[in-house]
Amino acid sequence: ISALLFHDDTLYTAGTSGGMKMWRMNDQLEDMKMIPVHSVDNAHQGEVVVLKTLSSSIRDDDDQDTCVSDHNLVLSASVDGAFALFDRDGDLVYRCELTDDDGNQISITSADIDTTSAEHVIYLGLSSGHVVGYVASDLVNHASEGSGGICPVPKCRWLAHDPSSQKNQGHNKHGVTALACGGAGRSTHSASTSIVLTGGADGVIKQWEMIRQRHGNTSSQSQELGNGGDSSPEWTLQHWPRMSSQRMKDRAHIFQGHVEGPITALVSDGERDPKILSAGSDGTIRFWDPSKGELYRMDGFHCEVSSMCLDREILVTNGMGEYVCVHDFDVPDDEINGGFELDS
Repeated sequence: ISALLFHDDTLYTAGTSGGMKMWRMNDQLEDMKMIPVHSVDNAHQGEVVVLKTLSSSIRDDDDQDTCVSDHNLVLSASVDGAFALFDRDGDLVYRCELTDDDGNQISITSADIDTTSAEHVIYLGLSSGHVVGYVASDLVNHASEGSGGICPVPKCRWLAHDPSSQKNQGHNKHGVTALACGGAGRSTHSASTSIVLTGGADGVIKQWEMIRQRHGNTSSQSQELGNGGDSSPEWTLQHWPRMSSQRMKDRAHIFQGHVEGPITALVSDGERDPKILSAGSDGTIRFWDPSKGELYRMDGFHCEVSSMCLDREILVTNGMGEYVCVHDFDVPDDEINGGFELDS
């Protein structure tokens, strides 16, 4: 299993061969087994790297409710360069394949969903080092017009980690090896922002501010941002910083600390007490302050940490062989050196 998702009593699993399955709990059986209810075998031909839920609806800007129960689509993305949207019953809504300017396949290596804005945005990290962003509602409209196959022009696209400057140290990973959305950023009267985090094959982490601008722009700008030449788009999406000499306000752009290989996982708690957590192939997890940099690190894992789930003060990871590791950061100081008893 390369990706797993649980949503509304349904378990979605995907494997290294590209196949996907849906499972539901049969509460009529005494042992409460999960039973397969649907299989998807025609979406991907390679390892699925992510499964995420999202919404295709457009929320009112004044409505801040981002309830997960409102999510009506499932995103899957694969190293074969394809990403797909399914409804919650597993029926294919949209699928397309990413290619470069020469028509060659580009691998999708990581992905996440920004749910902070009125329209959910899909960010895909690529082996080419680029990040591309697609608006979920645009893709659904694209599907309703009978369009598919080759992906449309993205809402945004930029080079986050240049593979030509990354040194392979005994691994075959390139470009953007990890990606996570970090919550809302600053807002002004004409724009709102959100945070996107990327990790590269060289162990470098970058923090980006995505600017959602609500105004018209010129035709040339519109072409660059993927609006099909419309001179009056409803909104545009740009990344910041755009040049190496530029800096973010009250936030750091580059975080360096991991050594000997790529970033393997990123997670952020952007809602309360913002912090960034990163895992690398060096076998460590590092905690970062969004504005000041590294706070501390965690060592002692038996193998590479490739999966992290953060829920308030609880962090769940792999990295301990066949065991799931639960880290509780809310343990009182006087209990840290105490023992723990596990029920048999």
